[in-house]
Amino acid sequence: MSENKKSFILEQETSLGTLSSLLKIAQLQAEKCELKEARKTFLQVLVSSKDQGDTKSTMEAIAGLLRLSSEALDEKSIEKWDRELDSLVRAYPKQVPPMVWFCKGAVARYRGEFLLAQRHFHRYLKAFKNKPYASSSNDPSPNFSTNQTPRSSNSEPETEASIARGWIMLATVLQQRGRLKRSLWLCKEVLRRFGKKNYRGINGITYLILGTLFEREKDYKTATLWFKKAHVHFLGEHNWFYHLYALYGYARIARKQQNYPQAHWYLDLVEKAAFGPEFGLLRRETSAERLKLEKDTIDLLVDSRKGIIATRESGELSIGKQYVLLHILEALSEAHEDGRNGAKRGLSKSEIIERVWKETYRPESHDNKLYYNINRLRKLIEPDIRKPQYLLNWKEGYRLAPGLRVQLIEDQVENPRGNVNEKKQKIGAF
Repeated sequence: MSENKKSFILEQETSLGTLSSLLKIAQLQAEKCELKEARKTFLQVLVSSKDQGDTKSTMEAIAGLLRLSSEALDEKSIEKWDRELDSLVRAYPKQVPPMVWFCKGAVARYRGEFLLAQRHFHRYLKAFKNKPYASSSNDPSPNFSTNQTPRSSNSEPETEASIARGWIMLATVLQQRGRLKRSLWLCKEVLRRFGKKNYRGINGITYLILGTLFEREKDYKTATLWFKKAHVHFLGEHNWFYHLYALYGYARIARKQQNYPQAHWYLDLVEKAAFGPEFGLLRRETSAERLKLEKDTIDLLVDSRKGIIATRESGELSIGKQYVLLHILEALSEAHEDGRNGAKRGLSKSEIIERVWKETYRPESHDNKLYYNINRLRKLIEPDIRKPQYLLNWKEGYRLAPGLRVQLIEDQVENPRGNVNEKKQKIGAF
């Protein structure tokens, strides 16, 4: 073999190795919530692979871009990459890497096309059935399901991990289709066959699905245990993307157990981390969960952190810099909560003055001030100020209406994991 030919072959192998490494880097960037950077890396691979005529890497790069577009709910980009990918699949049907079917299955799942997603994941698994297929990247995603258990014909770790990933995604689809027993069986099979090998992402995503399955069965204690296992696993892998899904699972469980402050706490964490348009899907899900939370929890919400109050009739109202009104509502909400234990459910005028203004009550100087601010509050929260439903007169003071479900979220909340006191929230549910 001539020196020129050897040099050409070596250059090609080096280039292909670089593309494979870049695809894995893009995948890790996605796991670390660096979705913008992951997109740039996939685009870099796309340009280089086209220049080198590497069809498989081109398809994998487009598949990655398709996944990121679906996560961002960017329909225009989804259509663009899906169309380009389909064109390549038709032109080179024998060179389609498995990850193409995996990503197309993920997009179908996000769109709610679960049967189509299931077909794509079966095609993904079929690619590994008869021949060892070393995919050049690992996908950072949870969720899907199957009707048959494909068998691995290759014991190489990368191939086994890819097969396990396909089973997991099939398990998720089955769960979303309501095939809970089949989904549970698949998850157990994944842990039985691959759990001890600790392939990256496999166990954590399986724990997430198991948590969701037990959540659907209303076994919230077991569901929480699985979400905790997923949480710890993703922290260990530095997989921040799926770590957010574990927190989202905590929020759902907290709402269903009527631990509303904790649910708000978790949703706040997720929304702060997933703040960009790249997280469109997760933000859509957390927004829907927040609506459920607000519907389930309250007649009156007092959120001291954001300076917001909300009622059944009026929805959210920004209280702005009217801190006196906010502090009056806080004090009355705390007294309202105490009523659960048979204590008083209102505050006298002197108690309100002492708690809100930090002054000793003097009728001649404080009564008008208090009447004025109570009237302002009623104008904000009452549907009809002439017939108060929320803020009532009470003995020598005021109270929130008996039976009112009140949620008070203060600046400090107890850490949900129970080991660090970061904040403190109170809720009155009467």
